[in-house]
Amino acid sequence: MRRRSITPIFPPPGYNLVIPDWPVEQFMLRIGKGCSDYADKFEKLNEVFEADRHQMKEKGIPPKVRKYLLSIKEQLRRGVLTFEYLERRTSVTIPKKKVTKK
Repeated sequence: MRRRSITPIFPPPGYNLVIPDWPVEQFMLRIGKGCSDYADKFEKLNEVFEADRHQMKEKGIPPKVRKYLLSIKEQLRRGVLTFEYLERRTSVTIPKKKVTKK
């Protein structure tokens, strides 16, 4: 079996992530998927980015929302998603297709 060695990126992406001074409610609305229902669990946006899955569980956030928040945080850290994009984006929910039985 062959082992791969991964060359680390220097400097690591996202450690200099600048978090804007948005209210938590605004950030949660912009990312969507019902996260705005749990905006009252955090006082500041920094708390959202510093919380890990265990802390989110203690605050009473359900697993699907926790997983989504963690993936958004990672996308922002890696630079795949930007705050500028979220600033222009409004939360749009895509309606699910209705299944008709024949």
